[in-house]
Amino acid sequence: MLSTFLTQLQSYFSKYFIVGSFFPMLAFTFLNGLIAYFLIGRWHHWADENILNATASGAAFFTASIVVAILLAAYVLAALSTFLRRILEGQWSESLRAWFVPAQNRRREAIATQLSAEGREMADLRYALAWEEKIKDAWAEGRRTHPTVKRPTPDPDPIAVALEALEQQRDKYGPVPAEELEAVAGQIAAGLETCDGDTSLEFNGYNVRLKALVQYADDRARARYARLQNELNSNFGLQELAPTKMGNVANTVQGYAIRRYHCNLEIVWSNLQRIMAKDDKASATLQEAKTQLDFLVACCWLSLVSAAAWSIIFAFFDPNRAGFLLAALGGPLIAYMWYRAAAEQYRSFADLVMTSLDTFRFDLLRQMRMKLPVDVEDERTMWEHLDKLTTFGELQNFQYEHPKQ
Repeated sequence: MLSTFLTQLQSYFSKYFIVGSFFPMLAFTFLNGLIAYFLIGRWHHWADENILNATASGAAFFTASIVVAILLAAYVLAALSTFLRRILEGQWSESLRAWFVPAQNRRREAIATQLSAEGREMADLRYALAWEEKIKDAWAEGRRTHPTVKRPTPDPDPIAVALEALEQQRDKYGPVPAEELEAVAGQIAAGLETCDGDTSLEFNGYNVRLKALVQYADDRARARYARLQNELNSNFGLQELAPTKMGNVANTVQGYAIRRYHCNLEIVWSNLQRIMAKDDKASATLQEAKTQLDFLVACCWLSLVSAAAWSIIFAFFDPNRAGFLLAALGGPLIAYMWYRAAAEQYRSFADLVMTSLDTFRFDLLRQMRMKLPVDVEDERTMWEHLDKLTTFGELQNFQYEHPKQ
């Protein structure tokens, strides 16, 4: 019966509506009804009389009525989806935003600080060639001034101890600072100046170990720098900070368009969607990602509404301290988990939007009868002029492609 109903439903509503709005509403209605069946006597009695133990026609009538009510509620939820998502993005009053923006700024500053530290580490490691030259010069100096003199090996050997400590850090994938590597290189050079490195064979091992540590430190710094840069770009845009994580993820789309093309994506997005609609696969992929986002946003809000409703019931209509605490504390926690999942899904959706801009932007320019840019700078200038024309009505020297006769 349910499969038949869903098949008929798809003939009137799109599958995106069914997945993004109807399924969450259906699931939460069923779950709340099931909980109420075991906790609220009057609902238990009504359900038994009118659905579970009723005649076939009576049960069908009430079941259909409930499904229609769920369908209408899902339609309202779908109509409000953009509004509800914007609330999660932090589209609030300035006074309320001011309470939450500092926390988001601390998140951004923490990533930026780590990024800067890794950048300095990469810059310091560029001097590794100079350390090698210093060791080579010391080797030559020791060979010249102390021919055939073997270095007395101290116990413990400070060079070996320092190298072993750094290697232990490497084995834990921990940081191996360039400053400490430079210090070890200085110890090796100082030791070579007092003996003949050709007869003190341990220096060959020291050099090999030092080069391996330098290579590890450089690879680690580059990998962490790339990861932190991607994390910064995928979590925060270029414009004003939003008070929520989801809002800042949403800002990354516009930030990417401005950073790469100097394009104000908001003013061309509707036209870009129209161009994308001609590519069934790309349009379906983007729409499915949007539907998954709508599904998670709907679950977040339905969790909050359910928690609020049960808190009121357990506080006033059917007093139950344990139930009230479970609803008042557990409900928001579950809603927060839905929110975090939605924020991560928003990141995937944002990536698809960025890819869509990369793929279809020239098609959009062709539809607007504009000549394609000859290079990156020309394209950036073109998008800037288009932004000024659309936003401020400032006419620039656009070059149009005239339709072929």
